[in-house]
Amino acid sequence: MARTIAIQENIFCEPCKECGSRPVIEQVKGTFSVRCPQHKSHYKTKPGLINIDDWNLKNKTHPPLGNTANPQKAS
Repeated sequence: MARTIAIQENIFCEPCKECGSRPVIEQVKGTFSVRCPQHKSHYKTKPGLINIDDWNLKNKTHPPLGNTANPQKAS
């Protein structure tokens, strides 16, 4: 039986890139994984230790290629 645990608010976690929900920790037997609380089909870290860094890496929104928000000035 799986059990979910809320992650403390003072720990930075990227929201789920699919739905925007804050992740939770899922405990199944003796293993833990970080997952989306809304949909089990969204990204989930590998079972084992709690890996928030992996969650943040996979759910970080990347700017589109060719973004000109900070154009470099030619000298």
